[in-house]
Amino acid sequence: MQDPEITTEAGDAWRGHVLNEVVAFLDQNRNAIIERFEAGHQKGLSRQQLEQQGLLDFDVAITLHRDRGHDFGLGSGFFKANLIR
Repeated sequence: MQDPEITTEAGDAWRGHVLNEVVAFLDQNRNAIIERFEAGHQKGLSRQQLEQQGLLDFDVAITLHRDRGHDFGLGSGFFKANLIR
């Protein structure tokens, strides 16, 4: 027996859940992520520069592969959230 078609609402709920998990992970691991960047890029940016220049403010997007257009773009399933520190 074939599984029933997944509704748009169910797919949106899954995408929203994954996005929330990604944002929570980034928030919980913020300091470690910055520390690894600083350690691996000696001539790179410091934590202070990252904060002062607004480089810690960015968008995170989750696009389900099934929602992408066949030729170009993010597709109709594109969803994003602002990650605010």
